[in-house]
Amino acid sequence: MTRFLSLSPPRRAFVAAFLLALGFALYTNHVWEDYYITYRSSLNLATGHGLVYNHGDRLHTFTSPLGVLLPAGASLLTANSSDTAALWLFRLMCATAFAGAVMFLVTLTRRLAWPAVATGLLAVLLATDAKSLDFTINGMETAFMLLFLAYALWAHLSPGPRQWLHLGGAWAGLMWTRPDSFIYVGLIAAACWIFNQPDRTGGDRRQQLLLFLRAGLLTTALYAPWLLWAGWYYGSPVPHTVVAKGAVSAEGEAVQRFLHGFWQWPKLIWQGKTTAEGSFLPSYHMFPAWPIWMSAFGRTLATVASLLWLVPRLRLEARVASFAYFFAICYLSFVPYFPFPWYLPATTLLALVALAGGLGQLWQLNRPTLRWALSVTAALIMIASLTLTVGTARQARAQQHYIEDGNRRLIGEWLREHAEPGDTVFMEPLGYIGFFSGLKTYDWPGMSSREVPAASRLVGSHWASLILHLEPNWLVLRGDSEGDLPAISPILANGYYERVRAFDRRDDIARLQVPGRDLLAFDAYYVVYRRLVPLRHDVDGMAVSTPIPSSIREVHGMNMRLVHAPGHLIAPLPPAARSLQIHYGFPDDAFTGLERTNGAIFYIWLVDGKTRTKLLEHRLEPVLHPQNRGRHEANLALPPRRQPNTAHLVFETDAMGDTTKDWTFWSTPRFE
Repeated sequence: MTRFLSLSPPRRAFVAAFLLALGFALYTNHVWEDYYITYRSSLNLATGHGLVYNHGDRLHTFTSPLGVLLPAGASLLTANSSDTAALWLFRLMCATAFAGAVMFLVTLTRRLAWPAVATGLLAVLLATDAKSLDFTINGMETAFMLLFLAYALWAHLSPGPRQWLHLGGAWAGLMWTRPDSFIYVGLIAAACWIFNQPDRTGGDRRQQLLLFLRAGLLTTALYAPWLLWAGWYYGSPVPHTVVAKGAVSAEGEAVQRFLHGFWQWPKLIWQGKTTAEGSFLPSYHMFPAWPIWMSAFGRTLATVASLLWLVPRLRLEARVASFAYFFAICYLSFVPYFPFPWYLPATTLLALVALAGGLGQLWQLNRPTLRWALSVTAALIMIASLTLTVGTARQARAQQHYIEDGNRRLIGEWLREHAEPGDTVFMEPLGYIGFFSGLKTYDWPGMSSREVPAASRLVGSHWASLILHLEPNWLVLRGDSEGDLPAISPILANGYYERVRAFDRRDDIARLQVPGRDLLAFDAYYVVYRRLVPLRHDVDGMAVSTPIPSSIREVHGMNMRLVHAPGHLIAPLPPAARSLQIHYGFPDDAFTGLERTNGAIFYIWLVDGKTRTKLLEHRLEPVLHPQNRGRHEANLALPPRRQPNTAHLVFETDAMGDTTKDWTFWSTPRFE
């Protein structure tokens, strides 16, 4: 202890943060689901199979270059003999990076003459933040994001002849950590330029622009090799994870939400319609049950931190951090389709710099009553934050024991034992199941496979349609009423997929007394299904997906292709086609006799790149409505295509509840 106290404050902060991260890892042993998504590629690289998820398939299935390369290096250091040892080596790297972030900020605040109470508050809150600790040790790249973000703040406010070198290095580190880091790079630089104080930043606004130019050139030189290599190796430097998530995001709507929400920010925070409170709360804090005061705590801090940049006389570093936090958390609230918690620690760091900086400036007014109020406020914030961190540690420890090791890993190992070579599996939680099964995976939304986003563009995002089109050998589904196969697709659950195994830890979870227990309950019950019959019956250059094989039959004097609903018939669209003529309907025996159809909905979709346009929707109930019988004709003008050489038409029939006698027909499409 004496030796520890003899260290300088930045070094004491480094040691304390490192030990806290290591202690969190030892207590929880938490390994995040996404670590095993990335580590499967890391291990393939380390063992000579290339930086790929599936051998021979050059698909960019990870987001962070550092997040995949450092675990690969850790595996090599173990001679590829121990995945556990590789994980712990990576944890040590991350703990060092996390401690470095805290040390950078303490060094900066001491040089900027912050009062000790403000520096201490910043260091304690960051070093004990629940998400930052968890995502430092659970296999994510978050610690490096925090390190280079703190380094960038330090570089912006450290004038000198080498400032551009430090700033360019920090920016490059951010980009190597996560490609969306350009948002943070741009926000902090913009804030430093807008609120510029030459004595703090090292120059006027013109000199700042020149600094940014030199730093940007260095960043480009340091990061470009990865972009060039990834573009050559994968065909594109854009990670497939971004492509997959983009397939389920409505970019235009996201921009509208951002522009609309930007002006209503404080109100939206208190309505719970932003991710801002999550900057100060545990991951997936929306799952009950946490302390009743938690939401108000997070929303209060988020509101203050996001508005401090509007205070004219606030010191520069706090104003810059508040500005960057405001726009970064607006982006995370309205643009991504889900507020993934590992994005939030970076916003937490910015918010804490803003809050601690504002508190420190008030402290320096040297008013006893105010200082007493600030001391009480700081103490309450630290107590609340530590309470949530302890609860997070308990939750993470239980999650690792019962859910990750006790359920999802077991599912993967069971599949490895029972599946055949070349089998495929469809599921949403990819990490553990994908890594420990070793199978070709069709995960939702398709981060590990190009087939799932492609299928989503063709047949939509409903899992019943995706399963029908992809025909995976295995399904791993959450066994609750909404997520299980009978709810997703009653017809597929009735003789087409066989329920073979349940993995159920619900009773164990129900007995636990940990905060946020419902998060564990969400992943406590999985059911494994095995496919019994083929679902794809491709013919004549068309993709045909239907539970019952399709056939040609003469109906009302024309040869028609029968497709049992639910089903899809997908045909390439001739580039020069300007119009479509096609016949469709029910054969007579579908609505006569003892067993009769209750109808179906006929759709025609035009798929042009990422755009899926509905050309026809027609509900036919031939038993109830005689006019719905016979042969129906569609004559449709085709809109101009952006990608005419790759456009497709999808002819879909959807069952209306009961699928009895739901035989539908389509004629061969004619184009002009």
